Amino acid sequence: MNSADTLSSGFTERIASRLRWRWGVSGLRTGQGRGARGAGSGEFDGHVRWCPGDELGRLDLKVWLRWGQRWTRTFRDDTNEPLTVILDGGTSMGFGARGAAISRLRELLRAIARCRRDPYREWLLDGNSARPMAPDENPADATRGELGEALLRIQRFDAGPGRVVMISDRIVIDDADSSLCGLLHLGQMTWISPWLPEEIAPSRWGTIQLEAAGEPTWSGTVDRRACDSYRQLFQHYQKKLQLWLQRRGGCHVHIDAMKDGEALIRPLLLDTGPLEVKAG
Repeated sequence: MNSADTLSSGFTERIASRLRWRWGVSGLRTGQGRGARGAGSGEFDGHVRWCPGDELGRLDLKVWLRWGQRWTRTFRDDTNEPLTVILDGGTSMGFGARGAAISRLRELLRAIARCRRDPYREWLLDGNSARPMAPDENPADATRGELGEALLRIQRFDAGPGRVVMISDRIVIDDADSSLCGLLHLGQMTWISPWLPEEIAPSRWGTIQLEAAGEPTWSGTVDRRACDSYRQLFQHYQKKLQLWLQRRGGCHVHIDAMKDGEALIRPLLLDTGPLEVKAG
């Protein structure tokens, strides 16, 4: 799973059909969208390939007896978990491998919502405003502004709050209570940070030279003590963000933007992550 198009082929749909949100959303009105369920209730929705570990009782015996193939019956019923995905705008969102990682995350979240037939919408934070985002838009083309005013401009679904996933490489949050309050009215919160390893714990110091396309080359010296101080400050702000989310029933998970395929999404499936594999 190391190729660049790992999550661009059938892998995305396949893995999305096996995932579900770890925590339920309560207090919502029903009747908005359609949800895919593996149980035998609701309206019959078709078949998916049976995989080792799936419950044998869900096998379609008629298909097995006639064709000798293992297929699982799926059903659908009403869902009440609309998904709002918010992408932070800014040039850094496309730096290095981060742009590709964010694209794959968006594709996976869209596929999960499609498999569950949940209402889905993407918003882009551009400057101090927010606007609906098209699938082919790049968050790196937007500008970075203050979170507080921009988040308040995001409209939630008519059904009420559902799930909200914030994708941002931002870490410096001076006043989380005021700048992130716009997330509270949208629903249950998950913050995904696509960080590069050197952003979390820089390990290079001494004389360095930076080059960028169309920009003059920069040479300078990085002090080791400055790297240590940066790491401590980074961890401080990361902990502050995690605690703010936890106190409000949300979660924070950071992924290595250098990874691809299964390794990219693995942090989302840890015990503290927002997703889990369906059982049975």
